[in-house]
Amino acid sequence: MIDTLERLRQPAHTGTNRCWPCTIANGLLVATVVVALALARRRLAASLVAGVGVAAIGVRGYLVPYTPRFAPQLVDRLPISAFDHEDREGGSLSGITSADETDADSASTPTGEDVVTALLEAGVVVPNGDDLALAEPFRQEWHQEMATIRDLDFATLADEIDDLTGPSIDARIGHDWRGRSTTVLLEGPNGAASLTEHKAVAELAAARALESRIADTAVRLAAGRPLRSLLERCPVCDSQLTITHSSCCGEVTPAGETPAEKLICPDCDARLFTYD
Repeated sequence: MIDTLERLRQPAHTGTNRCWPCTIANGLLVATVVVALALARRRLAASLVAGVGVAAIGVRGYLVPYTPRFAPQLVDRLPISAFDHEDREGGSLSGITSADETDADSASTPTGEDVVTALLEAGVVVPNGDDLALAEPFRQEWHQEMATIRDLDFATLADEIDDLTGPSIDARIGHDWRGRSTTVLLEGPNGAASLTEHKAVAELAAARALESRIADTAVRLAAGRPLRSLLERCPVCDSQLTITHSSCCGEVTPAGETPAEKLICPDCDARLFTYD
């Protein structure tokens, strides 16, 4: 029996790699079939479907074959984020700059090369072989800032970001389809962004920690996204982050291609960064 379960198990879609939208979607499908059978007074069949369905979802992550292949395309077409599991890499303070002509620091959006150069010159990051790593003094200060910010409610978090981004940027709370506060929405003359709590905390904390090191406001805002790629612990729960190739609902991976590497918090089921 144990050998059979091990053959059925799908590590890529269970445990810390479990795609909860896929799990929930399959669970709802099983529940619908079970209710239909029960109403038709086919109780034995309903019990059998319930048992097999729950067991399959538990050991495989889904019941319907090829769910990870077609679910992303289906969810991608929904007008709302039904499971709060959209592509979480789209939002960032990067590129959301003020158009106020009196704000010389925010007159233009810095390039990636500008940001990396500034971070190296300020001693925020240091070479680590072919990659970059956080300098320990900055790492500690950044984590201290995150520890302070993570306890803020969404309204205060939005206000703090609104103050940081300048008068032409409007930051407000974003709600999901159930009315829950889930994101910080930013709108300005040069673009718009939707930041999850994890990204908002990480990038606001980064901008604060950079104030004493980098004078250019636009660079401090743009630095949040690349710095997120170097995180080791979750900005919200402080758990250890992991890197995974697993795909999930809301992420469309072309046939034959491997899903991109993602930096995630397994405990929060949150994506912090998607590596190119």
